[in-house]
Amino acid sequence: MDKMTERRLILWRFFQNDKRLYELGKQCGISWFDIYERKFSKDEYAFFATEERKEAEELIVGFADDVKFVESLNKVGKPKYMEIDCFIGEHYFFDGNTFVMANKSDLLRDIVRNALKETKERGYFLLKAIIKLYQEGKWDRAYGGATWIDILTKIRELGGSYPSPRDLAILKSYHIYFKTGSRRYPTHTVPVEMIPIISEELEKWKAER
Repeated sequence: MDKMTERRLILWRFFQNDKRLYELGKQCGISWFDIYERKFSKDEYAFFATEERKEAEELIVGFADDVKFVESLNKVGKPKYMEIDCFIGEHYFFDGNTFVMANKSDLLRDIVRNALKETKERGYFLLKAIIKLYQEGKWDRAYGGATWIDILTKIRELGGSYPSPRDLAILKSYHIYFKTGSRRYPTHTVPVEMIPIISEELEKWKAER
């Protein structure tokens, strides 16, 4: 996955709040954000208009200084609440506390292999189903992730067996599966930046059976 895509995912996951996005732009030293200083310093509930938000995101995504970008992420800090509390990419990594610029693909490969050792085919088919639904554009547009009904249907199509609550707990403990959405509209997610590596490891695991 390319660097710009990973940055977009970081903004989507950790900077949904416009004030946090503004603070990130200011920390990066992007002059465009200066015109909003009065607005965001005076009003705790200030927000960007839709087009302003898009421009703010594009400026940060295209910011050239990688070192300062990561420093700025850490200066703004983590949000108070995170549905997905990690990021494991080929360019950026977040362990729940600190962002670093690093390729952690090998770490992710080890995590997936260990998770499959414990959950076996049930874990394989759950992850495979969620990823297939993502690739087919069937994740929820508002919340991200797939519904449980869609996942079970896809597992059935793949010829797999259904996961147990224990399997879900194990996969969640490895931070490669998360329950997302809302209480009323729950969804189930594999972090998007992990999908390419997880997909490769699923195919390797299946080939070795």
